[in-house]
Amino acid sequence: MNFLKKFIGTTSTDEVASIPSGKLYLTRSKTSPKGAIECLYNDAYASIKQTTNPFIYQLCITKVYQEGENEFRSNSGYNYSDDEDEDYEETDQNSSIARTSSFIQKDSRHNTKDEWVFPINEELKIFKKIENGKRSIAWKDLNGDLGDKFEFVLDDEIRNNDFDSFMLTIYKCLYEEKYRESSISVNTLEELKEFIYNPKSELLNFEDLEYDEDEEEEDDESDTTEEYDEARGSPKLFVEESEDEEEPPKGDVVFSTKKFALHLYDSTSGTFLLKSSTNELKIIDLGTWEFCLFVVGEKITINTTLSKNINPTFNYEHLSFIFNHYTVKNNQVTVNSWLLKFDSFNDLTDFQNKFLAAMYESLNKKKFGVEKGDDDYFVDAFSSMDIDDESQEDLKEIEKSETEETDSEDNEEIENSTKKFTEELTNIQRKDKNTYLSVGYKDRAYVSRGDKIGVFSQDDKALAYQTTINNVTDLKGNKFNPEKMLLHQEDQFLVMSNPDVNDKTLYKMDLNRGKIIEEWEVSKTVPVKNYAPSSKFAQLTNQQTLTGISSNGLFTIDPRLSGSKLVNDQTFKCYKTTNNQFQSLATTDQGHIALGSGKGDIRLFDRLGVNAKTALPSLGDAILGIDVSKDGRWILATCKTYILLIDTKITSGQKNSGKSGFTAYFDKDKKPTPRRLTLLPEHEAFIKNNNQHKEFKFSPAYFNTGIDQKETTIISSTDNYIIIWSLSKILKNDASPYQVKNYKQNIIADNFKYGSNNRLIMALPDDVNMVSRRSLNNPEKEFHH
Repeated sequence: MNFLKKFIGTTSTDEVASIPSGKLYLTRSKTSPKGAIECLYNDAYASIKQTTNPFIYQLCITKVYQEGENEFRSNSGYNYSDDEDEDYEETDQNSSIARTSSFIQKDSRHNTKDEWVFPINEELKIFKKIENGKRSIAWKDLNGDLGDKFEFVLDDEIRNNDFDSFMLTIYKCLYEEKYRESSISVNTLEELKEFIYNPKSELLNFEDLEYDEDEEEEDDESDTTEEYDEARGSPKLFVEESEDEEEPPKGDVVFSTKKFALHLYDSTSGTFLLKSSTNELKIIDLGTWEFCLFVVGEKITINTTLSKNINPTFNYEHLSFIFNHYTVKNNQVTVNSWLLKFDSFNDLTDFQNKFLAAMYESLNKKKFGVEKGDDDYFVDAFSSMDIDDESQEDLKEIEKSETEETDSEDNEEIENSTKKFTEELTNIQRKDKNTYLSVGYKDRAYVSRGDKIGVFSQDDKALAYQTTINNVTDLKGNKFNPEKMLLHQEDQFLVMSNPDVNDKTLYKMDLNRGKIIEEWEVSKTVPVKNYAPSSKFAQLTNQQTLTGISSNGLFTIDPRLSGSKLVNDQTFKCYKTTNNQFQSLATTDQGHIALGSGKGDIRLFDRLGVNAKTALPSLGDAILGIDVSKDGRWILATCKTYILLIDTKITSGQKNSGKSGFTAYFDKDKKPTPRRLTLLPEHEAFIKNNNQHKEFKFSPAYFNTGIDQKETTIISSTDNYIIIWSLSKILKNDASPYQVKNYKQNIIADNFKYGSNNRLIMALPDDVNMVSRRSLNNPEKEFHH
């Protein structure tokens, strides 16, 4: 029997897929005082149901009763689970039933004694599990303790095809929940691979870090820590100081060397200290596109899966390779930065060639060397580069423009000027936090907080609170929280979206009146994924149109049209045959378009309605935000743990030498050289060690901008640190191209004041600040302690 039902044509509460028999367990960390495993239902079936909200589905695990059992249990007065163990059938407040019942009021999931229901979203991290011949579906207990998971274990008679079909349906549900569009045309795992969660792929995955039963005793003087073994998908004991030598994982050794020394970063001294001179390093192919880096030194063993999270960094000047390695002890994750100092340049390059090939295959799930242009692009992104002769003149111009402004500053005045807004909104509605920031090209900045918008004036010295726009509502009086706020028509209006209610409509607010005056139905069928001005500085004019994107198309939005506002003519470029996952865009002063996708690729267009002039391959990570310099020379593409800086000028020796990648093609095997902007591994480790259980993720990066100003500086943030990169220092491969500043709260959004490379505007959860670039510190000062 095939239990996968049609994914369309169902009613709002119909099942779209089901598995008729299995058992439901709650598994916990082995350190949990509540026990390692509980059987919640001995006999159950799993189903996926639609909700009344479009594109939202639920995973339901329902108890199956034997004939007569339901009546007996319902009259018994007890709320036992199906586990027959005495330890589980307790009725006091410490019982697991009391514990799980208490979640009903505070968790998005809910349960009765007969059914557990979980909204299907990426937070659950649902994955397919096969262990010791048992097949199961596992997902995170969002309200449980560290490492808690639910598992639905399939009965043996369930066919593998039905299991695979059920998992495919889950991935399609995740697709619809994320992109708010039908998945009827998405039917292969390749198209859905971003939703196939692999717990082995995340190094900094606190929920999956578990402890071995042979955990260290309190009196044990050896320095032992527990680490999740990404290579083998199971917990293992990492012994930093031990006489025992760990066996390497099973697999093909693709590279091996002993010609290096092993150093560990010491944050107290701010230096890498020699830990071992007698070492061996191996790169091991574990199969299925997984590789591990295995290092053995004097009483040291390091075993880590190749992943972007290790932040690999090569330094040719010092013949070294630096990477981060994660361990956990007593529920605390520790990140160590290790440095491999090679004996010679040839030794380093031999290792680099093998490492990058393995890294490429791990991230892209395809063989290295097949697509030469893509391979070179990937290798260049992880390599240090020297500036070429053609860029020397550009560098001098950037350095000349990079002179900091000399205006005086008063940080105390800046901070005090925002207190009215913070205090007013906090007193009105404490649960809301600042979420979005829109910096105007004239003299205003806007911050959204729930259904309210704070308005600030900005001058050369400070932000000044002006007023609060309260109770943002649509034309029907429905409240909503503004998203993707875009200033429009000389900063007189604010265009915003409310995708949770309607992802095909935009809203125009008159800022003089503080009210939404128009609702633009962009399309009846095409969801608006994102939108931008039709050109870089269109907001300074009375330009009416915007450029918009769906997950598969690009189009013009013209609010002057009657009915739908999408200009459905020859300029509407729609890719109907593939799942492109477009999600971010930016425009140049000429209206050229840079488009980033959830797959990680970047497309450059000179106008709407045509194929991209340049298509840049993915490095394995989604593009979360994109910005361009006004002349289109430089692109900033923000990924989760790094930012790409890309020069679009086509270099000499190519057919279209001297032209821009927006208007002409690069030779197939000569794509531009991307530069990965990251924090040094030891600085990233410092942040992660100090911000336990917080996600390391860059906010969308921006250039400083102005109609008569050269881009010289880049701003982004991660956690509670704001970071500024100097473009000239990046191009010169300066060892310290960025400055940082630490805040007590996480930074929600940030940007430059228009026309300045010195004034920075940022929104914190409960505050809004403008600070001077000069208030930032050099990284060694900020991270040294």
